[in-house]
Amino acid sequence: MGDYYDDRHRLRKHDFAVLEKFEFKFPPIGFKYFNMKPEIEGLTKLDKKIAWCQMLPEAQSGKAFYAEADNQYCEPGIFLPGHDECEPIAGGGRIGPAFQIFPDERANRRVYNHLHYLRVGSVHSTAYAPLDQLTFDPDLLILTCDNLAQTERVLRATQYDTGDLIESKMTYVMGCNWMYNYPYVTGKINYVTTGICYGMKMYKLYPEGMQIVSIPWHHIDRVLRNIQEMPWSCPGHTDQKEEFYKVAHKNLGVEQII
Repeated sequence: MGDYYDDRHRLRKHDFAVLEKFEFKFPPIGFKYFNMKPEIEGLTKLDKKIAWCQMLPEAQSGKAFYAEADNQYCEPGIFLPGHDECEPIAGGGRIGPAFQIFPDERANRRVYNHLHYLRVGSVHSTAYAPLDQLTFDPDLLILTCDNLAQTERVLRATQYDTGDLIESKMTYVMGCNWMYNYPYVTGKINYVTTGICYGMKMYKLYPEGMQIVSIPWHHIDRVLRNIQEMPWSCPGHTDQKEEFYKVAHKNLGVEQII
């Protein structure tokens, strides 16, 4: 039983190899919340202070690390993962008007009703690793799609075996909540589009118009399996459409349906 407890964060078997066919410019990242100092092979503490959203491209540069409260540069990286309470200057909505992001406190304050806070003191650190350096089992698999062809395939895979909604939830500020906390807390797959959220746009983290898809742990293997099993492109989207439609209509016993 002791080994089971000690090994609970160790990397399990996942078919990450199926992601190689995407040839992502920004590599997939495994992300995890730790409530104690991680004693995981290959993980070292981040040696700088940066914003929480900046840690994703930091890992995509080829680094595996964990970040504590003193690595967090901006306020949301402190209160969203539960390193500390939200400061009144933030929760009261005072920051947005000062930076001309919102016209007044009442608009900025409302944003905080939509966020997903982890209990104060419940998180020691957050960890990141490219898949070829991953030694912990991720809470989230984060895929950064370079183009809409990649996005279409990833999002199609998220619902291929379930027919579930494809949805994106985000607020104009604190995009980090929607990449990390929201999918972790709700268990829902989510994506944000670059070039919209204030901080990510300010830091110029990615080219505009890309989708960053966060997949919670209990969906990871299902989505990877779907990528492996589903057609890489729907036949109706290829130059084989006409021949395929003849077969599909014949199988349905109809002359025309779509």
